[in-house]
Amino acid sequence: MLLAENDGVGSMAPSLDLAAELLYGRWRRAVDLLWRETVRRRQARLDERERRRSARRMKNLQKIVRRALADYHRIELVRRDSDSSRRSL
Repeated sequence: MLLAENDGVGSMAPSLDLAAELLYGRWRRAVDLLWRETVRRRQARLDERERRRSARRMKNLQKIVRRALADYHRIELVRRDSDSSRRSL
């Protein structure tokens, strides 16, 4: 029905909004976990094995944060482009 109303322009807007919201939530959660791990690591007196595990967790969390932010940014660009193309029509 939405496609018939405006020839497909803007038909992806609700799904892009949902995707952006989910990716933003994923990024926020990853940043929160990274922050908690950083604080825990600073406060704890860890043995060598636990320090290695903590360093590995931090490295993995940093990857997750970067990937989540890149995904969120990609979706936001698509949303912005679809909004500008919708306005130009």
